[in-house]
Amino acid sequence: MKTVISFLPFMTCLFWLVLNPLLQKQDKEFRTLEFLLAMTGIVSLAQTGIACTEGNAMLTFFFIRQFFTPLLIPAAMLYTNHLLPDTNPKPAIQAWITVPVSLLFAETILIMLSGTDVFIDAISKEPAGGRYDKIVNLIHLCSFWIFYAVLAVQVLLWIISNVIRTVKGDRHIQILNCSVIILLFAAIEITTLSKNTSSWMIAIIGIMFACIIFFTSYKGIINDRADIWTRQEESSPVNVEQPQEPVMIQADAHLSLADEENLRIRFEDLIVTEQLFLKQGIRISDIATMLETNRTYVSRLVNNTYNMSFSDYMNTLRIDYAEQYLLHHKDAKQSDIAEACGFPNASAFNNVFKKITGVTPKIWLATRS
Repeated sequence: MKTVISFLPFMTCLFWLVLNPLLQKQDKEFRTLEFLLAMTGIVSLAQTGIACTEGNAMLTFFFIRQFFTPLLIPAAMLYTNHLLPDTNPKPAIQAWITVPVSLLFAETILIMLSGTDVFIDAISKEPAGGRYDKIVNLIHLCSFWIFYAVLAVQVLLWIISNVIRTVKGDRHIQILNCSVIILLFAAIEITTLSKNTSSWMIAIIGIMFACIIFFTSYKGIINDRADIWTRQEESSPVNVEQPQEPVMIQADAHLSLADEENLRIRFEDLIVTEQLFLKQGIRISDIATMLETNRTYVSRLVNNTYNMSFSDYMNTLRIDYAEQYLLHHKDAKQSDIAEACGFPNASAFNNVFKKITGVTPKIWLATRS
């Protein structure tokens, strides 16, 4: 029963790694969430393998843990950075990889000097004695003290960065979820160090670890990165038969009327003048980053000014541009037109064009001809 429960976190990660590509668009959030799930699954599997095996098999799981564990918190940082528009530059994975690579290189040298049996005894806290005392001390230094010191520094950086985010007002439910994952992971590491930890305590932590992984994946995939702390729902598409009146929202304490007007001017200059609406895959969070503001303000601005959601506004601009493009490129292919007007493919272009104009691009062009 204990062994089955210890595999729950890994099986939960594997479940969502398979389900994720089927339910979510493969954008930056998709890739970073997959990376986070992969790191969490590999680390939890390695922890289980170390506890359930011995000899060379245990040594293999040990090296897997030594390499992938220092990448867990950087993976969480990458994921949460992609969810917030107003964040510092994302950490470079190349820099973080140097830590586990250096540890593995040092441990490989030590295993070549001491032999497999001595190395296994050392990491199992069973001193080899004799002429291997110095090597055993070096093994403990690399595999224990330096390893856990790196993890402690990473946890400290995670706490500091998210306290700064909270003070700045950048809050996201996934930051809290990732923090719980990191804390439970740390709890599992602590239980592995203590020989007096009861089996029921390990089982409870394993179940909690699997549950928070499931909840984090659910919020990131099913709810499409829902920000339930700060993000307001974007307005629904305008009903053509029953036009909606603009809903005027008072400026809050963080954005004055003058700032809203300034934001509107910069928004229109960015979208219309520079024709940013022609860029494929542009999102409201990208616009907010370019304007150095919050995506909630951008969504509110579009809703109040144009009486439509951000996606509808962008599609309206694209179709207006597409109409002029069709008149000047009557023999162009549908795929070329779609690409020129900011759509991912011809099918998406046709669907949006018919939704806005009421007819297909071919029929529209025929009537104009």
